[in-house]
Formats: sequence, structure tokens, C-alpha cells
Amino acid sequence: MIQLAIVVEGRTEERFVNLVLEPHLSDNGVKVRPILIGSGRRRGGGGDVNVDDLVLDLRDALDQYGAATSLVDFYGFRGEDERTADELEDLVRQRVVEGRDNGLPVRPYIQVHEFEGLLFSDPEAFRVIRMIPGCMADEIIEKLRRIRIAFPNPEDINEGEHSAPSKRLNSIVPNYSKEIHGIAVARQIGIGKIGEKCPRFRAWLNWMERIAEE
Repeated sequence: MIQLAIVVEGRTEERFVNLVLEPHLSDNGVKVRPILIGSGRRRGGGGDVNVDDLVLDLRDALDQYGAATSLVDFYGFRGEDERTADELEDLVRQRVVEGRDNGLPVRPYIQVHEFEGLLFSDPEAFRVIRMIPGCMADEIIEKLRRIRIAFPNPEDINEGEHSAPSKRLNSIVPNYSKEIHGIAVARQIGIGKIGEKCPRFRAWLNWMERIAEE
């Protein structure tokens, strides 16, 4: 079984790796280990991501685990407004493998546009949040469904910082907690449906599933 380090942005992504990704990937011969970005240099997480920290953590992870990737939000990057997520991934990978074997199993992954977008893969899954009164559940899910169908796929939900997926959830779902409710919803949806509805995430998942075979 190959060990794969996943550099994550915060505690929610760490829980997502442990509770959602790990059970699936272990069936494919991949043992995952989440690592908070910048841990050891500053407090990890906090929605503030930069290229330098990500490069350093991925290089360290390759030395320790032999395979590395990341799970950080595009919204989390600071000072990189002119680059797309794909361009940032390419830049980070180039710096990670600089002076090393280019065949190393490393794939920086930047979630577009943030983790919460994945939760729109199935609005019905929000019924798992027990704190939502039954009389409100249908109304809440209908609002989430309308947002979802307004975009080609959940990863495209993005109309600016103030209408990001997380902001939408905070305004619609009472007392929404990313770390608690977000993970519960993700587990309810399941990795298969998330991959089915989110093509960028699916490509990343395919890479992780394959690395044990390489």
C-alpha cells in the first residue's frame, strides 16, 4: 500500500480527507495522511494559502511519504489574482519537482472555488443536518437546488467573494458549521456522487486511485 500525503488548508479539509477520502482510497491501495499547510512554520489553516508554503510542504511530504498532493481552496490564495487554478497548480508542481525526478508522484490540487462547492452535488443530502426543523428543510433544499441548477456543475458556483458557496450556505442553512455540518453532508453525498457531479474533483480522484498502480 502506497502512502499519500495530502497538504490541506484547514481542519475541515483534514476531516474530509480522514472521513470521506480515506475509506475510499484505502480500497484502492492508497493510505492517506493529511498535513495542515504551513504546520511547523506557522499555524496551519485559516483560509490563507500561498505558493511558497504549499511548495515547501509538498517537497517535505515527498521526502517522507513518497507521494503527495494537496486540497486547498482557490479562494484561499493571496496575491495570485491573475493566475487561474490550473496555472497555480502548474506553477506549484514545477517548483516542487525542480531539481528532482520529474516522474515523482506529486499533483498539486486546488479546489475550484472552495470546498463548499462540492456540497451542492446533492442538495437533498442537507437533510442529514438534524438541527434543521422539518418544516424548514424543504424550503432550504429548494433554495440550494435553485443555486445548483443555475450553474453547469457545482464547481462553477462562483459570482464573487460575497456570493461564494460558503457564503450562500451561511445565509441559507441556520447555524451552518463548515467543519461539522459540511463533513456530515459530504459523507451523506458520498465520494462517488461528488466525483460524478464535479469533473475537476473527479480527475484528481482518478489520479489518487491510480498511484498505487504506478
